[in-house]
Amino acid sequence: MKKIKFLFQQAMTISTGILFCIGLEGVCFHFMGDDISLGWYHPISIILAGILCALPSLIWLQEEHLNRRQFIVRLVLHCIFLFAVVSLMGYLFHWYTDIIGYSFVVAAYFIVYVFVWGVSYWLGARDESKINEALKDIQDEE
Repeated sequence: MKKIKFLFQQAMTISTGILFCIGLEGVCFHFMGDDISLGWYHPISIILAGILCALPSLIWLQEEHLNRRQFIVRLVLHCIFLFAVVSLMGYLFHWYTDIIGYSFVVAAYFIVYVFVWGVSYWLGARDESKINEALKDIQDEE
């Protein structure tokens, strides 16, 4: 159950970050005098990207006892693999049409990557705090 919750949480966080970046792109294009248009398949591709990017997180990052070097190696491999997935998804679903569009996808990828790590850390800390409070309440009753 914990893994399903993690997968769902990661997919939703990734999809939310992607939608935020698309909104930011829309604002930038608006102020430059251009307009963006999304195809009917873009919402589906965003959800699919969230799920596809959450799966490696579930597989590679669930081991709890990693030393610092192992963690950094896995983090770098994770980042590179997800970058390849996002680049491929962007190509297949026409998230970009030229090098400028691709550069925006690259920048958005790193923004979303940091956002997802931050949200994951915050949610984990919040869950840990709730567990500690519940344990404290149980000890107080005894």
